[in-house]
This record gives sequence, C-alpha cells and structure tokens, in this order.
Amino acid sequence: MARTAKAGTNGTPEAPETQATDAPRDMRKALVEKQIMEQACILFARKGFDGTTLTDVADAVGLTRAAVYYYFRNKEALLEAIVVEATAAPLAESAAWRETAPEDPVERLRSFVEMRVRGVLTRQLKMRMIEVTEAVLPPDMAARHIEAKRRVLAEYRAILREGMEAGAFRAQDERVAALAIIGMVNWTVNWFAPGRGADLAAVARQIADMAVQSVISARSDRNRLSDPKAALAALRDDVEQLALLLAADRKV
Repeated sequence: MARTAKAGTNGTPEAPETQATDAPRDMRKALVEKQIMEQACILFARKGFDGTTLTDVADAVGLTRAAVYYYFRNKEALLEAIVVEATAAPLAESAAWRETAPEDPVERLRSFVEMRVRGVLTRQLKMRMIEVTEAVLPPDMAARHIEAKRRVLAEYRAILREGMEAGAFRAQDERVAALAIIGMVNWTVNWFAPGRGADLAAVARQIADMAVQSVISARSDRNRLSDPKAALAALRDDVEQLALLLAADRKV
C-alpha cells in the first residue's frame, strides 16, 4: 500500500524524505527538552524557583540562554512543563494499575504501594523540585498539583476502606492511615540514592510490606499464613530481610 504524504504548510503534499528528516529533529528536540527540565529540577530544588535564572539552567545544560528560549518561552513555561509531567504521570500509572490490580485487599494495597514507590523514585528529581516550589506555584499549576494529590489519596482510601470492610485491615481512620502511607512513600525521594544500598525494586517491596503490616488485621494475618503459598511468601520475605541485615552488618 502506498504511503500517504503529509500535507505541507501550503497545503501541498510533503515529500516522504522531508517527513523522514523530521524524526531525528523531533528526537533531538525531545532529548534537549528532557535535559533542560532535569537541570531545572536540580536548580529549582537547590536554589528555589525565584533564585534560579534561565541563564543558570542554560549553563548547566551547556546551552546559551537564547537556545533555551527556543524550547521554553520563559522560566514559568519551563516550570509548568515539569509540573504537568510530574502530575500527569501518577494518574496514568494508577489507571494502568487498575487494569491488572489484584482483587485480594492485602495484595491490592501491596501492589499499589509498590507501584507508587517505583513511580516517585523514577521521578525523584521532579518530586524534590515540587516539594521545594510548591508554595510558590502559580494558581493553575498549584490546582493541578493539588488535584493529582487528591486523586492519589482517594485511591489509597478506597483500597483501605475495602480492606476494612472485608476484615483484612484493622478498623481505623482510613484517611490517617492513607496519609501515613503516602508520607512513607513520598519521603523516599529525600533519601534514596541509586547504586547505594538496596535497589529501587527492593525498596519498593519493603515499603509495600511495611505499609501492609501497618494496617493488616491479626485475623487476616493468621488466615494468610495458614495458606501454604502465603506462608512460603512470608518465609521468602524473612530470608530477604535476613540477607539485607547480614549485608549491612558486613559493611559496619
């Protein structure tokens, strides 16, 4: 089948060769934008939004100030791009998670927390930056950020509420429990260092297990361990924890 040529700016079909040359240009543009946003995150987190200039960002990336303007019209547009990406990602991740989320309340919470830890640590620079600039975000960006946080909190509360109703979790204030778990998850951006200590996957598993243990009911815990598969999983967790403790002991 013949390929349909894309229309040019004057309405005439654009040659396939022109379309082909657009791809590398678009890839380079996306790469440079990513580099600018990463360096801006570092600088905004370190110096604050008001204390950082586009010249600072340009110097960090190795571009001229004029070149940065080609990608972002001003510092506010750069901040907006970072906030939009950082707030859209967790909502997309949650939507994808729901497609395959376990039905069992305990495993549902465990898998959700693991997913959230992986997400925040994948966006570690952006999370740190938003933490520092949250108080000075323009109203529209602040509203976007608050809405994203509200929806994540609502997801946690729904999981906890369903678990309490099923008897899997202890009866307690679901909002307090959800906020406590969120705090534990989000705080990882302040101490996690890739290449030092446990890797991201191990950190996500451990925090998910800690979240579950903080809310699970004694009856649910006993019932789960009466199942051979659950007992084996618990044994594996204990062995993993022992290995981590032994590794830490050798470093002392």
